[in-house]
Amino acid sequence: MMQPGLSLKKWAIDNKIWEPYSWRTFLEKGLVPFYRQAFILNEFYNFLKGKEICGKNSLKDIEDEVLRNKVRVAIYGGADNPATSFAKFMYDYFGLRAENASSFEESIKFYESWGDSIKITIHDKSWIKSIPIEDLVSKLKSIISEICSKIGIRLSEVGIQETYPYYPSGFIKPDTLLPQSGEKPEKLISLINEFRQKAVDLSIGVNPFTTFVFYTSTIPLLSLMKFLECDIDKITKLANFLGLEAYSMIDFQRVSLPTKSPNKFILAYNRNYSLTRSLLDLQKYIMNIE
Repeated sequence: MMQPGLSLKKWAIDNKIWEPYSWRTFLEKGLVPFYRQAFILNEFYNFLKGKEICGKNSLKDIEDEVLRNKVRVAIYGGADNPATSFAKFMYDYFGLRAENASSFEESIKFYESWGDSIKITIHDKSWIKSIPIEDLVSKLKSIISEICSKIGIRLSEVGIQETYPYYPSGFIKPDTLLPQSGEKPEKLISLINEFRQKAVDLSIGVNPFTTFVFYTSTIPLLSLMKFLECDIDKITKLANFLGLEAYSMIDFQRVSLPTKSPNKFILAYNRNYSLTRSLLDLQKYIMNIE
């Protein structure tokens, strides 16, 4: 996060933002922890949707007694206080409901009428679906991989498995996030709170790296040189890292960097594919996380 009172200009110069290695801090303290949280939440969501829960014909068909009890808590826990119940939380955040229930209240009524004979399903208007979490995980993995490649390190060096499904270090098994009767859902609540906070921490205006990318995504070349108080060679290194391209202010023709006439060109990111575009696209997901 940006320190109060610290200018973006001073931060960028002090951190030598044109050097690819300076982005390792952003990678390890920002993107990777966010990836870990998003990955676990996605695995939890897939677990709820999968064959062990929604794949059964009814709740009573869940063979594992511990898991069956956990699902019972998730679908009906705290129903005596519906507005603050764990079941309401699971309905709103993850879409867990009794099959064909059009609302949380109806899901509760179905369970009260049919008990463990209800089939568990997921509705499509949940918080996690609105992000959408699976696409966020894919986007984060792509960005992390690209930055690792650009600074010459492996995924394993930042705590991510090298092969599919790219497990992060500190992975939590999905079933352990569901509480049993009498337990508080502390692991799940903590994970969501950390996930939300990290989204804030990576937001434009809060995180200096994403803020810098936002303000330099389209900028006169000479202005950026003056802002960073650096020469064209350093700007060229930064442009290559972020995927910024130089265009003539006269005829908008693209030119190669470095150039001896920086006052005649503007930098803009490659909209087809560039690290800048990926980081700006990431903000769209962050905006969906309340």
